[in-house]
Amino acid sequence: MVKSKAILGLAMAGGVLAGTLQLSGTPVLAKNEARIFHEESVNGKLSYIGNYQTGMSNKDGGIAEIVKYNKDNQKMYLVNGAAQSVDIVSIADITSNKKTEFKIDTRLDITAMGQAYGFASGDITSIDINTNEKIIAIAVQGATYKDHGSIVILNFEGKYIKHFEAGVQPDMVTFSQDYKYLLSANEGEPREGYATAAGAMDPKGSITIIDIKKGVEKATAQTIGFDKFDSKEARAALVENGVLLKPNTAPSVDIEPEYISVSDNNHYAYVSLQEANSVATIDLKTQEIVSVKGLGFKDHNIEENALDALKDGQVNLTTQNLYGTYMPDGIATQKIGGKQYIFTANEGDGREWGEYKDTGSYKFPGTSYKIDTLLNAERDGLESDKTYLYGSRSFSIWDADKMEQVYDSGSEFEKITGELYPEAFNSSNNKTELDSRSGKKGPEPEDIKVMKINGKTFAFIGLERTGGIMMYDVTNMQNVKFHDYVNLRDFTGTDVVSSGDLAPEGLCLVEAKDSPTGKPLMLVANEVSGNVRVFEINEK
Repeated sequence: MVKSKAILGLAMAGGVLAGTLQLSGTPVLAKNEARIFHEESVNGKLSYIGNYQTGMSNKDGGIAEIVKYNKDNQKMYLVNGAAQSVDIVSIADITSNKKTEFKIDTRLDITAMGQAYGFASGDITSIDINTNEKIIAIAVQGATYKDHGSIVILNFEGKYIKHFEAGVQPDMVTFSQDYKYLLSANEGEPREGYATAAGAMDPKGSITIIDIKKGVEKATAQTIGFDKFDSKEARAALVENGVLLKPNTAPSVDIEPEYISVSDNNHYAYVSLQEANSVATIDLKTQEIVSVKGLGFKDHNIEENALDALKDGQVNLTTQNLYGTYMPDGIATQKIGGKQYIFTANEGDGREWGEYKDTGSYKFPGTSYKIDTLLNAERDGLESDKTYLYGSRSFSIWDADKMEQVYDSGSEFEKITGELYPEAFNSSNNKTELDSRSGKKGPEPEDIKVMKINGKTFAFIGLERTGGIMMYDVTNMQNVKFHDYVNLRDFTGTDVVSSGDLAPEGLCLVEAKDSPTGKPLMLVANEVSGNVRVFEINEK
C-alpha cells in the first residue's frame, strides 16, 4: 500500500527549518533539545501574554471549552462544562511584553439558574456575545439526551433575562454579524445507542433560529429540521451529492449539526454536518435550508496529501491508498476579494453510541500496523473498494456558492509538527507518546477562526491532539501560506497538570481596535488543561 518513501524532507539548516515547506525564524524545537517545550512561536507572530487557569483539569477534557471576548467591558466569558458554569474574567489589565495571570471575577452556576428560572440544565456547550443588545447567550442541553435544550440570555454581569427552547442537544450558539439573529446547532445524537427496544432514540438534528431584530423581549424562535429530505427521492439526491448517511435512516434523524458560521452579508448561515461530511446552507431571510452538499474525499495517494498512518515509532509521512473524509468540526466564513469563502477544520468523527460503532480497522499488508477507518457498510455514499479515514489532518477553504474546494493544507500540519517535535510527534492530548495518534486522526484540527489584520487575512487553526495553533496567510487564494505556529504544551510533563496547554477546543479572535493592548489578540480555551491562554498577534 505504501507508494513512496517518506517525504518529510525537512532538514535543519542553520537554525531554520528548510525543505519542501519553508519556515522562517527560530523553530520551537531543535532536534537535540532535551526539554520539549518553548514559549515562543516559530516565526514570532504569536506572543504569549496572558493566562487564566480555572483551577481544574481533566484528561478526558470538558473543562475550558468555548471562550468569547466582550469588547465593551474587556472581559472574557468561558464555558466550563465540567462545572456546568460560565466563568467571567477581566483581561483589561493585560499589556504587551508581559505575562499576566488572570483571576476570576464571577463563576455563574447555570444549574442553580435553571432551577430558579425554569429551564433544565444538562451540559453547557457554547456561548456568544451581542454588544448591540448588551447580552450574552449560552447553549444549555436538556436534563436527558432526549430532551430539548435551551438558549439562555443573560446580561453582561450574568443576570438572567430570558430563555428560549432549542432543539435536542444544542451544541453551538452564535449571533449573526449584524446581531439580528441568534442561531444554535442542535446535534441530536443517539447517545444511548440505536437500540430502540431498550428505550434509546436517535433525536432529530436541527437548527434553532431566534429573530431578535425587535429586541430580546419581542424575539421569536423557531427550530427547523431536515424533514424535507426524508422522501426516497430527496434522500437519494443527498447521497448522490456526496452526503454520507446511515443506511435505512431518515436524514432528519441522521444529520447532526455541529457548528454554524454566518456570511458577511448576513444572508446565509453555513452549518457543518460533521458525520455526514457535508455543509448545509440556510437562508436567514426565509429561514429555510436551501442546500446540503457533500465535501468529497481527500486522496492520500498523491504526494501533497501524504500522511503518517503507521504507529511505528517514527515520523514517516508517505502516500497511502487511503481517502480522508473531511468531516469538519469548526467552520468560519470570510469574504476575500469580493467572494465568500468557508473555512473548515477537518477533524473527523465516528459514532460510538451504546453497543453501536461505525469504526473499522485496516491492517497494512505485510505489517502489524492498523489504522481506524469508516465501516463502509455503515455509510451510504462510500465506494466499497476504497478505504476511508476519519478527517483529513488539514484545514480547507471552499467557495461558498459552489461548495467547491479551492485550497487544502495537505500534509503540512504533520510535516511541521513532525519536524518540530520528532520525539513527541502525533501524541494524544493527555499523554506524550510518539506516534500514538498516527493510526487514528493525527493532529486532529478542531476549531478555525479567520480575521483581517492590516489589509491581510489570516486563518488560525487549533490542533486538539498534538496541541498548538497554526496561523496561515489566506489573503490570496492562489498563494495560501503557512505563517506561524505556537504550542505551549510541555511534552516532558508527567501528567495533565504539569504538561502546559492541552487540547485547544475553542478559539476567539479580538481585533486591534477592541483589544486592551491595542494589538489583535487570540484567546485559546484548552479543555484538558483547563486554562485559557492569551496571545498577541504581531502582524504589521
